[in-house]
Amino acid sequence: MGSRSLKILLVDDEPELVATCARFLERLGHSCLSAYDGARAIELAAQQSPDLVVTDLQLPEHDGLEVTRRVREALPRTPVILITAYNRPTTAEAAFGAGASAYLPKPFSLADLRRAIDFALARMA
Repeated sequence: MGSRSLKILLVDDEPELVATCARFLERLGHSCLSAYDGARAIELAAQQSPDLVVTDLQLPEHDGLEVTRRVREALPRTPVILITAYNRPTTAEAAFGAGASAYLPKPFSLADLRRAIDFALARMA
């Protein structure tokens, strides 16, 4: 993740997962925005122009694929990492088809998250 501080939008309908990821990323020097549904994620992305978005697939009010598509349309240089408990090849294909830069199956470790962020940022460089 280099030394650059990022503004990261975390989107999941599990507030504890969002809080755990935010604490970890903030310790690494990044700032985090949180959303618990797809509509709020799209709104925050438009208002705040995050450097990176991490979104769950299964969300109320727009799923993660729709969040990914909308973020990539509005912010084409912003990588999106799609996380999901529904880890199937078709899900990964759909994630990349929607514009995701990386795909991270649940459950994942914080080290896995960091690797996915590094990968997503490298793909967008």
